[in-house]
Amino acid sequence: MTDDTAQEEGDDGLQALLGTGPIPFPERSERKFQPWHKPRKQYVRRMQWRRELGFLIRDIGDINELRYLTLPGSDLLDIRYLADSICRPKNICLKYLGFNTAASPSAAGQADFNNGEYTAIRHSSINQNSRVYGSDFREAGTMHSLPWMQINNEKPFHAINLDLCGGFAGTEKGGGLQNYFTALKVLLQHQREAKEEFLLFITTRMDDDNVDSQNQEKLTSLAQTIYDTCSTYSSEFNAVWGITTQPSLVKVSEKVEPTEAFMLGLTQWIVGEGISLRLKASVRTFMTYRTGSMTGEDDIVSLAIRFKPDPVIEPDSSDLVHSTVSDDSERAKHCQQSSPIPKKVKNREHVDAILRQQADEFERCITESSELLAKAGYDSGSYREWVMAGLN
Repeated sequence: MTDDTAQEEGDDGLQALLGTGPIPFPERSERKFQPWHKPRKQYVRRMQWRRELGFLIRDIGDINELRYLTLPGSDLLDIRYLADSICRPKNICLKYLGFNTAASPSAAGQADFNNGEYTAIRHSSINQNSRVYGSDFREAGTMHSLPWMQINNEKPFHAINLDLCGGFAGTEKGGGLQNYFTALKVLLQHQREAKEEFLLFITTRMDDDNVDSQNQEKLTSLAQTIYDTCSTYSSEFNAVWGITTQPSLVKVSEKVEPTEAFMLGLTQWIVGEGISLRLKASVRTFMTYRTGSMTGEDDIVSLAIRFKPDPVIEPDSSDLVHSTVSDDSERAKHCQQSSPIPKKVKNREHVDAILRQQADEFERCITESSELLAKAGYDSGSYREWVMAGLN
């Protein structure tokens, strides 16, 4: 075999392996819009998340880095939006820590998630050391799990956004996985180290399929207890629901819708846990909307609660310390912090109704959503058509 023949055979083998000529990039696959891409979600982003964060940053004053814990979707839309609308204009760096099982190496959607984070993290206002881990947030309720350790390393946070697809109070998965109540309590325990105020956002389903019946009963019991023990709360409750019955005869579950009982109870639990951890809660806003058909009660709530450190002198076992804690002071805190809840729940914003009645707001949400989705690789030109088809 001559050298030329050997070279020709080598070239043929290489050509068979690599093909001839440049290989074109595959055509970009069309990304389908999802239910959480509807304009109403943009209303929540702007009118609750951005608005409350703006107030927080204003009140804190000097802040260079916004520490943010989130459960983002594969598009990281909340991160993109807050970086654009809050951090860039105020010259603040966004440092996020996130959890989503789609980021796990074994998840079918990992490639999409990685692509989304790759484009998002290059934003000029985002700390490059930010990261979303492929873990279930509920694992944070287990000591020394990966989420627990990452939260422990990054704490405290200025904002916590638990934007769930399912129910915060749903049926537990089992298999050793903690529930959301445990994970949130552990997270609030970490937040005891906060020197500044911080925000908690929770978005959760509250229909019968996504709220465990025993959890609903326990939450309703919390609302009933505060009604029975705090006259300010019961007065506010009676006023907003138009109740003239003697308070001793009122059953909360009979006077409100199940979803309202859920909101009252869940918020009461959060306020109570905050008090036990020396965090003072200020309930800010409730927004609700409906999945699926346009008829029936709203079945998703997005709530905002602001906390600030509320240190006390704890008692000692020998009764030598002049403690500022007493049964009366604790009851007073529960009563004071809980009394605004009924009015906040009753006067919640019904997002779907707002967008149906306010054409300008609806158009603004479409425009903003389209621009935000375009940055995540969606066809903004077809977004309006998709929205209108859903309405029809």
